[in-house]
Amino acid sequence: MSDLSQEEIEDLVKGMQKKPFEREKQEKIPLLKPGTYGKVAKVTFSALDGERQRAKGHVTEEEREPFLAAKTEVEAVYGKTRMSLRELASLKKGSLIPLEELCDDLVDILVEGKRVARGEIVAANGHFGVKIVSFDNP
Repeated sequence: MSDLSQEEIEDLVKGMQKKPFEREKQEKIPLLKPGTYGKVAKVTFSALDGERQRAKGHVTEEEREPFLAAKTEVEAVYGKTRMSLRELASLKKGSLIPLEELCDDLVDILVEGKRVARGEIVAANGHFGVKIVSFDNP
């Protein structure tokens, strides 16, 4: 037989039937206002059994490789302009949208929406490209 009463078993079953989010809502720790949480200390975790130690901040080539192989969105943005919704709605095929930039201005090179470099538009092998002129400081 079981060491649990029928009532305890029913309570356990009810708890298991709750969705994880419902359980989290009940156990949520309240957000404290800045300055009301007392002393803050850095936490250091020890290595697990069999886990190898390494220098702080050091990433091995083996660990870096998956990140280097990952694809990301890269954009070359030539120019921008502002226009009213009325002007935007009146555009037709053949309409010209003037940009703020001059013809020989550099383009912004964005990675995931953040500018990382500047470049100039070039043509190579029948395609447009961007020749990097400078990198932004990280």
